[in-house]
Amino acid sequence: MKKGFLGGIFLGVVLFVAFILTLACAVRVPVGYEAIVYSMNGGVQNETLTQGWHVVSPMKQVKEFTIGNEQLILSKDNRKGSEKDESFKVSTSDDASIAISFQMSYRFNPETLTDTYKKFKGMNGNDIVNNRVKAVLKSKVSEVTTDYSMMDIYSGNRSEINNKLTEYLNNAFAEEYGIEVLDASIIDVHPDKKLKTAIDSRVTALQKKQQAKAEQETVKVEAETKLIKAQNEAAIKIAKAKAEAEANKLLSESVTQELIDMKTAEARLKHGWITVKGSGTIVTDTTK
Repeated sequence: MKKGFLGGIFLGVVLFVAFILTLACAVRVPVGYEAIVYSMNGGVQNETLTQGWHVVSPMKQVKEFTIGNEQLILSKDNRKGSEKDESFKVSTSDDASIAISFQMSYRFNPETLTDTYKKFKGMNGNDIVNNRVKAVLKSKVSEVTTDYSMMDIYSGNRSEINNKLTEYLNNAFAEEYGIEVLDASIIDVHPDKKLKTAIDSRVTALQKKQQAKAEQETVKVEAETKLIKAQNEAAIKIAKAKAEAEANKLLSESVTQELIDMKTAEARLKHGWITVKGSGTIVTDTTK
């Protein structure tokens, strides 16, 4: 009896210790993440841990990488995601320097996680983004914005610039950091007072230029309309004159001596100037 009791206690202790060890070895990979497992003896395992609970030896290290869509936001205030003012300045083609707020949607490529982990010597995804990607991001963005003027960035075709940013950063970060950039965009522009004054002056000049161009187009259209109207009127007159000339020509060609004689005879007959006697058509002048 005593022996069985001791055995039960021993089994309970073993199960309790096993439970504690299991808890100590349990690792939860969050949704949207995969994890790399590394041990001092075997190095990096080829297979990654997917989302969910896993039992991993305390002698091994687990590093998480996001494979879901994450956002990196560098804005002027925390209303758009930054904890502080993280806006930064970029260069333009007209040698200006303008502050922007920026956001980037990204994820780590699950097919290259192991290589990424090895390359950065045990850093996890957040470390790579915060310590490596952010360090080069500003210069990378400027490499795109230098192809555009200050006005292009401030009030131009922002969608074109954002498409170029997405493509450029995706190519650069995929090779260097194993990161896929899904979308990169300038979400706001923050010129200082001096730059704002310059921008306002350019906007005013551009508006005047556009207004002048619109007025020139109006004058041009009005002139073309008048010209078309005059051409149409001239064409109508020419056509009318040609028609009258053609009619006169036809009339002239239709008047023969026989017709003249016949009309003369008809007139004299109608007004009593002539008399016709007999079938020999003898015309007698009755006025004498």
